Amino acid sequence: MSPHDVTVTGDHPPVPVRVYPATEGRGGPGLVWMHGGAFIGGSLDMPESDAVCRALAASGITCVSVGYRLAPGFGDRRAQRAPDAVRFPLPLDDCERAWAWARHHLDGLGVDPRRLHVGGASAGGALAASLALRLYDNCAPPPAGVVLAYPLLHAALPPLGPELRRSLRGLRRLGTFSPTAVSWMARNYVGRANLDRLPEAFPGGRDLTGCPPAMIVNSERDSLRASGEAFAGELLAHGRPVEVTTEPGTSHGHLNRPRRPPFGRTISAFSTWLSR
Repeated sequence: MSPHDVTVTGDHPPVPVRVYPATEGRGGPGLVWMHGGAFIGGSLDMPESDAVCRALAASGITCVSVGYRLAPGFGDRRAQRAPDAVRFPLPLDDCERAWAWARHHLDGLGVDPRRLHVGGASAGGALAASLALRLYDNCAPPPAGVVLAYPLLHAALPPLGPELRRSLRGLRRLGTFSPTAVSWMARNYVGRANLDRLPEAFPGGRDLTGCPPAMIVNSERDSLRASGEAFAGELLAHGRPVEVTTEPGTSHGHLNRPRRPPFGRTISAFSTWLSR
């Protein structure tokens, strides 16, 4: 079956999702996937969403990609000041509704109820991990696991180690985020009036006892690798299973470049982990 769009309706604004059925077989694993974009950009059509889900579906994993609402962008001052601007927790609420829809339609999706996962890239990684923790806190059926690509998981960028600093030398392009940029993304996500909710909006630095098994693939030449590595350490400290790897030679967002070998290697790693 080809990918098809679905609108999740209810008492709140509709949430667009795109379903990518596994190309072979039923009763396999599934993944509810969130794209990145600093909480202000991205779409169901970007490679990090569409190409990723197509590739995973071709490997036997049914995917549900979520078109969650976006916070206002940096240059849109009018939207920034609007009282109804999208802020946390609205994007996370959209992801939870998409998750609930997928859970309700497991039979139609052909997914094993015990093997439905969540995942995301960059800012989508924060949404995926936060969703897993929210479900645990609400005593809802948890995801089987969490897969994260170069995720942003902390409201403040953790310190960069010497090896990571060396890998970033000479990198003068989007793909390495300064502590100031990370702080802006986090504060823009929650809004100035709700800065006290920053610890709630990001999974890093919280009690991770309820986090399911996780796999993290970082980009080597990416300052957000500090967040992925720190989160992996936090998971281990809470006794949670985690696998963390680094894709050599890549900068942030390597899943947006599907024609390059790192894309295929990351998809293969995800597919193997999700199919266990």
